[in-house]
Amino acid sequence: MKIDGKLWIDIDGLGIAGHGRIKLLELVQETGSIKKAAERIKMSYKAAWDSINSLNAVFGTPLVDRQTGGKGGGGTTLTKTGKDLIKTYNHFSRLHMMYLNTMVNSNKIQGKVDSVEQTYAMITTTAGDTIACIKLDEDLKQGEEVTVFISPRDIILMDSDAFSTSARNILKTEITAVNSSGQYTEAILKTENGTELAVSITANSAQKLGLQPGTHMFALFKTASALVMR
Repeated sequence: MKIDGKLWIDIDGLGIAGHGRIKLLELVQETGSIKKAAERIKMSYKAAWDSINSLNAVFGTPLVDRQTGGKGGGGTTLTKTGKDLIKTYNHFSRLHMMYLNTMVNSNKIQGKVDSVEQTYAMITTTAGDTIACIKLDEDLKQGEEVTVFISPRDIILMDSDAFSTSARNILKTEITAVNSSGQYTEAILKTENGTELAVSITANSAQKLGLQPGTHMFALFKTASALVMR
């Protein structure tokens, strides 16, 4: 399954910078022409100018600079504000896609809400384990059925409980399957109550821990690594 999404940036409630407008600005910089940029994305010249003028109004300064005449015959380029907007958008767009991919590839554990605090909630999994999670739904209520998302790479494995840690979630598990591929090893864990977790660690770490089916391990992960939503 592939998950995709487009990011929209709300600029102080005054206007929106989305994928289409950012692409238009990128093409203006590439082609040196608003007309050519609009044609590349099958947008009318008027619509392109309307989009750019809307952004100009929001920022209070031009995002494009039109130069007429001269040795090169003029052309259009982006101002520093326009370039900075593209840089900012692309930065957060990459983070957005990283977040979506993390959610898709995460462990998805079903459970119910035990208790709710300001930013986190205590969840009991269907199998009976308790997990401290960050709330993605602010109005989460006790007793609601939810899903907990935990990235396999956010789980730390320890072969002993003789340690001190700030991680709030510590589950005693048994390895049920191990699959090594390239630099990483994926293992399937099952807690004493029966909750299953997939873990991804480096092949070197897996070798040091001696991971194999039947091995007992403690799985650690922070509250911030467990995200809960309806």
